[in-house]
Amino acid sequence: MPVLKRWLPVVAWSAVILIASSDYFSAAHTGSFLRGLFGGDVPPLLHYALRKLGHLLGYGILGALALRAARVDLQRPVLAAFAIVVLVAAIDEAHQATVPSRGGTGWDVLLDVVGAAIAIGLMIRVQKYRASRRNTE
Repeated sequence: MPVLKRWLPVVAWSAVILIASSDYFSAAHTGSFLRGLFGGDVPPLLHYALRKLGHLLGYGILGALALRAARVDLQRPVLAAFAIVVLVAAIDEAHQATVPSRGGTGWDVLLDVVGAAIAIGLMIRVQKYRASRRNTE
């Protein structure tokens, strides 16, 4: 698989994440979206939890894509995948700190890394399981 084909999804998903750090994805906008989706007010705790789940899922996807790309090109793919996640998360939160309707926080960077760690851990586990199945056949 050519280098561009491996790394383009990482770059594209990073762009999606960074676009989501704009005002259009602020709590006010996601709240109105959720009200429309659920047909009424959404409890603040549920709204907050869904927004944080978005961090876990979004950065889980980024971590998985980065690991997939880094496995071929780099000697320490897990470290490289985490470095990419931390870099994108830091840029994302720094940008949010400059948007009046948003707020950047180090806790969200930590949450982003946790999302990536879950995805990367699952990928490694699946890879080991597949390798053990091949060895027993």
